[in-house]
Amino acid sequence: MYYQRLKYTILFSAWLFIQPVNALQTQTPQVSMLVNTCVACHGINGSSVGPATPIIAGMRKPLFLKAMRDMKSGKRPSTLMGLIAKGYTDHEFQIMADFFTQQKIVRYPQPVDKEKARRGRLLHNLYCNGCHKIEGPSELLSNNLAGQKMPYIRQRLLEFINGEDPTTPVMESSLKHFIQNNSESDFDDLIHYFGSHQ
Repeated sequence: MYYQRLKYTILFSAWLFIQPVNALQTQTPQVSMLVNTCVACHGINGSSVGPATPIIAGMRKPLFLKAMRDMKSGKRPSTLMGLIAKGYTDHEFQIMADFFTQQKIVRYPQPVDKEKARRGRLLHNLYCNGCHKIEGPSELLSNNLAGQKMPYIRQRLLEFINGEDPTTPVMESSLKHFIQNNSESDFDDLIHYFGSHQ
């Protein structure tokens, strides 16, 4: 009951304070209400401007659903999202996923060291490109990291490295392998490469 009340409080607050955007004006009221609650943190149509909030525009539906379900269950670490996710049904997750999957990603500029990004590209191609292909055509099995805010990427990768997120074991083992074979500076280079796509 508490989470239902929290959900409707958030929905009502978002409705009061967030101006509708063009992409939402053609949606049903239910879709608009659900999606507007995400816009406050994740940006218009899911393209985040906040340093610690991921871009969810263009996110593949299975990954969106997995992220929401894992946060709702408490399997995936989160701050506010774990609490918010508890207020939604799986049907509502589906509605949000359908919307954000169709949105075009807008990558906002962020300060990037070009030399670090150049070195990070080589590391990405060696360690990450199999699942997180950034350049060239791909059938991604996982979400694209290109253009995500660097503080968010750093925090998310550290969650895997430190064993705080058990939801994707392959990420934990891959990143631990990376850390064993590379320096902290290399880790930073990789993050700058992901952030350099703007």
